[in-house]
Amino acid sequence: MELTLTGTYNSAVVFTDEVEENALRQIELLLEQPFLKGERIRVMPDVHAGKGSTIGTSLTIFNQKVVPNLVGVDIGCGIRVFEVKGVNPKELAKLDQQIKLLIPSGFSVHPLPITEPFHLLDQLTFSVDNPDRIHLSQGTLGGGNHFIELGTNQKGQYFLQIHSGSRNLGHQIARYHQKLAQDYQQVLEEVAREEGKTFIPVPKDLAYLEGQLLEDYLTDMKIAQAFAVNNRLLMGERIIKQMGWQLVDTFDSMHNYIDIKCQLLRKGATDASKGTRLVIPLNMRDGSLICTGLGNPHWNYSAPHGAGRIMSRTEARNKLSLADFKETMAAVYSTSISKRTLDEAPFAYKKADMIQEAIGDTVEITDHISPIYNFKAT
Repeated sequence: MELTLTGTYNSAVVFTDEVEENALRQIELLLEQPFLKGERIRVMPDVHAGKGSTIGTSLTIFNQKVVPNLVGVDIGCGIRVFEVKGVNPKELAKLDQQIKLLIPSGFSVHPLPITEPFHLLDQLTFSVDNPDRIHLSQGTLGGGNHFIELGTNQKGQYFLQIHSGSRNLGHQIARYHQKLAQDYQQVLEEVAREEGKTFIPVPKDLAYLEGQLLEDYLTDMKIAQAFAVNNRLLMGERIIKQMGWQLVDTFDSMHNYIDIKCQLLRKGATDASKGTRLVIPLNMRDGSLICTGLGNPHWNYSAPHGAGRIMSRTEARNKLSLADFKETMAAVYSTSISKRTLDEAPFAYKKADMIQEAIGDTVEITDHISPIYNFKAT
């Protein structure tokens, strides 16, 4: 079921009627922004409120005005899927041990470099803080909903999935350019006042960039996206090598970025162009859907990036039971089930069947990967 919301300057199609109040308010605020007039705004069925803007948003940027906050701080975040063979399902404890040895998580980074320094860092339009730490962040997971998961399909094939992003690099880029956007709005306001023109103020969280300021942001954003893709690939390669597996196939499914060629911004949405392979993770218990995009323009050639939260992290920690969390995860090997990951329990997310029923017009589901192992930062 889809819902159409209409504001002063635009309308948005939401591909679900189950939208929390905070997310609704964020979408409605977008529709009151003159700079988004004429853009095609689509909101995925996994929609939920985010910091400054709604997660699950896909919108065109034909007007060449972009809000860094709409992409967010984890630029290039996504999931890399590796089909592997040679897996021994009795070695999950060994896998867990190796991941903890090989892959720093949470705020941790490697103590020493594991690869060459990230070669694009000196091409940024500004100087980042602590570049050495960014180099040491290559091959690290991060926290929150980022995960490493091993699963299998009904044919007995094995798939390693890694969900991570651009780490502190993306965070610095987003903060730097959003501050520039806010400063730019002040300049526009002063110019309008001097010329005696009406100025419609933009909320700080939705301050936008255009012209050379936008070009600079896109330059830095592409660098963060490259970092994120390489970060996932590096982690997967290290795990596969250490476990003695063989790589059969791999693909990447990004969901926080701008597709410059197609002029599309996706925040918590992934590319579902015709023939594109993508993955939609459901939750720690129910695994992931491997899909092929149908190229539906009504959906902005996009698909949801997951099941979507129905509880905030704070609400989940306060309401959910650790005993129930452990019970529902009994079939999945994980040493990450604890009070610290309670906000990632399956109950904190929308039901898997709701997402599956909602996506038929934008993707074809080709496989369902059921988890046998899951790791999250604790």
